[in-house]
Amino acid sequence: MFIVLFWRLGVPTFWDPDEAHYAQTSRELIDTGDWQAPYYNEEPFFDKPILFHWLQAAPMSLLADPELGARFSPAVAGVLLVLTTWWIGVQLAGRRVGAVAALLLSVNPGLFALARYAILDTIFTAFLFGGLSLLAVAALRERPRLQYGGYVLIGMACFTKGPLALVLCGIVFAVVVAGSASLRRRLLTLQWMPGAVIAALLPFPWFVYMLWRFRGAFVSGYFLDENVLLYATPLYANQPPWWFYLGITATGLLPWTPLLIGRLVDHLRGWMRGASSLDPFDVILWAWTLTIVGFFSLSRFKLDHYVFPAAPALCLICARAWVDGQSASAGPGVRLGLRLIGPTLAVSGIGVGVFMVSRLNLPAAALSVAIALVAAGAWATWRYGRTPVSGAPALAIGALGVTYVGLVLFVMPAIERGKVVPDVAEWVAGRASATDRIATFRLNRWNPAYRFYVNRHTEMLESDEDARRFFSDPSPYYCVMTRPLYEALRAAGVPLVVAYGREGLWVTSGKALWREQPERTEFVVTTGGRHRPAP
Repeated sequence: MFIVLFWRLGVPTFWDPDEAHYAQTSRELIDTGDWQAPYYNEEPFFDKPILFHWLQAAPMSLLADPELGARFSPAVAGVLLVLTTWWIGVQLAGRRVGAVAALLLSVNPGLFALARYAILDTIFTAFLFGGLSLLAVAALRERPRLQYGGYVLIGMACFTKGPLALVLCGIVFAVVVAGSASLRRRLLTLQWMPGAVIAALLPFPWFVYMLWRFRGAFVSGYFLDENVLLYATPLYANQPPWWFYLGITATGLLPWTPLLIGRLVDHLRGWMRGASSLDPFDVILWAWTLTIVGFFSLSRFKLDHYVFPAAPALCLICARAWVDGQSASAGPGVRLGLRLIGPTLAVSGIGVGVFMVSRLNLPAAALSVAIALVAAGAWATWRYGRTPVSGAPALAIGALGVTYVGLVLFVMPAIERGKVVPDVAEWVAGRASATDRIATFRLNRWNPAYRFYVNRHTEMLESDEDARRFFSDPSPYYCVMTRPLYEALRAAGVPLVVAYGREGLWVTSGKALWREQPERTEFVVTTGGRHRPAP
């Protein structure tokens, strides 16, 4: 787990654009001492409630490394999420299921990506799934006192990402109550109305404060733009199709996807034949998974990490299938799923190896990842092909561990070399005087990273009118833009001078790893006004 969550956590600079945006907002809490309202670039920032920024700002104020500080709380939340998955698995399905589920989640690609990323999804999921877990154990194990801790955690999830937490929990509750008579009786023994009040009251004072302080701007900026309109209207073009999250779920669960599908097939066969009913815990896990995937599939705005809250439930479903597969009475779907884990690993390893050799510019040592996947897949094909299997899926877990070592050692540094805007920003920060104006011109996704590393208020110029206003002011400035924009402004008569420049990628992506490098962009620092340094 240390490799997945903490190893070299603070080494990469912030990935564009979200990490730097959140980190800068948290830093402004520290710098201004205003811990009530989030600001970005000295302007109110209504994207999410403030709890995440409190949790992020605390380690940032204590640790000298800003990247490590900004990512520390998500990484800790990743540990807590794994422990929660283990705990609910032990409570409702036994020690072996809890242990296997925790292992599967600890090497889950979504956890690796998001717990090392300075945004709120891992913290939100830890609160939300923690609340669900306490409520499930309270109902199924008749431990009613646990429910109040569950309501508090759901309230913390609301304070992290907004009313979405209550919406998701309400949908799961409705699905389970409507679909299972046994669970209906157990769930209705809980104090749902007082619990909903507890969950809503935790973030309520902050929302009231923000309404009082910012009035209509907060209503339109947060409730409408960041919630209702973002979900229900096509604000952005080129959005993925409705089935996007089905592919994300299947890919993000590899190599356990065949086991998940096999478990689903067995459950559907039993339901259609009327031969068996689902265990109550299975009902909750499937209801949670389908709610998360279904709810975000209907959204008009999609990002791949939105369905991460389904990951703990998916790992628990696969862990139950793995443990059930260790008996001769396992269903045919589970038996086939077990046999396909090894071939899935091997095929993935072959694909990774071929792609590395043919397309990627990585050290030869990086091929150890492909070799580990193929070797583990071949061994697992023989080992998991027997029924019953035994123990934990150590082969696959070990291969995934080697994969993450390779990502940290070889892939991340290669991508990092293409990120030059942080360096450009630090160059400006080291030379600009306190009275110099700082700006960017159409820097787009790189604006947050530039703003963070220059550590100064930045005018982010987008329109021609913005540019005319800024460059007509005779006071000195530093403005970062791309070389083509610089040439266009010079042709228009703007007296710019290039003081510094670096070539890098316009968008941080895996293309930085390709042998045939994509066209690189030159970012230039221009000066004007009373600045007339030599190029």
